[in-house]
Amino acid sequence: MLNNNASPYLVKLPLSLLILMMSGCVSSKNLAEHTTKPTPISPIMIAESKVIEGDGLFDDGRFDDEPLEDDGLFDDAQFDDEPLEDDGLFNDAQFDDEPIEDDSLFADDDDDLFSDDSAIEVVEQVEISDPFYYFNKAMFHVNDKLYFWVLRPTAEGYKAITPQFFRVGVANFFRNITMPIRFTSSLLQGDFESSGTELGRFAVNTTVGLLGVMDPADDYFDWQSNNQDMGLTLGKYGIGNGPYIVWPVFGPSTLRDTVGRSGDYFLSPLTYLQPDKLSISVQAVEKVNTTYFSLGDYEAFKQAYIDPYERMKEFYIEHRADRVAEE
Repeated sequence: MLNNNASPYLVKLPLSLLILMMSGCVSSKNLAEHTTKPTPISPIMIAESKVIEGDGLFDDGRFDDEPLEDDGLFDDAQFDDEPLEDDGLFNDAQFDDEPIEDDSLFADDDDDLFSDDSAIEVVEQVEISDPFYYFNKAMFHVNDKLYFWVLRPTAEGYKAITPQFFRVGVANFFRNITMPIRFTSSLLQGDFESSGTELGRFAVNTTVGLLGVMDPADDYFDWQSNNQDMGLTLGKYGIGNGPYIVWPVFGPSTLRDTVGRSGDYFLSPLTYLQPDKLSISVQAVEKVNTTYFSLGDYEAFKQAYIDPYERMKEFYIEHRADRVAEE
């Protein structure tokens, strides 16, 4: 007889063995199923190894160890050790060890760029006195309008009705008849050669040149007029310009040249023509004829400068200074 306490073990043990036997059968069955079932393979992960047929681009024959034939592009003779002939472009004599002569282009003295050894040419600045500025500028505009409104149209009309030789003859006549101004001015300056030339010109042109209409003294004897006046004579004596003055009709001047122009007035034979209306008319013809020969000059001058008044003043002073400085 079995103890009652051992009876539960007798029941549990067989049951446990039975459960273990059943579980082992199930596990072996599942293992057999897992080993026999094929595993799906992705075609992307494992590609089939396939031999690619050659397309001929890389023919193994081209890379054989056989030496390549010489195509003549690189001739070994061109790289021979023979010396090249001298073409004369680079003469060795030019690179001799002889010292290069100093051409003084870079003299040592030139290093001192700020050397004060050389004399500095100082340009003399001529100070122009213009105490009558407002009057002068007003007269400048008056003469400007007089030119564009009266002188220029008259000169163009004069040009239209007169031939060129007539205008040249008129200019020669007035130059010949105003000889006393140039003769006296040259004489007072001590220029006897020029005064003698003016006297000879007057004699030849008045007689042979038909009262000065023609200029045979210049054409045949090369006796040229010197174009002197009393204002230049005063300048030769060291008299300064004085204040700048713009006169109506007569244009730019200075106090010195105004005095000189007064002397020219009394030396000109045109002043003594009678009646006075004849004198004024003849001088008006001279003014128109002179304006014809300078048509376009004043227009170009005005267009060239922003302030024509100031530039006209400077130009006049410079021009007269150059004339005074002439020998």
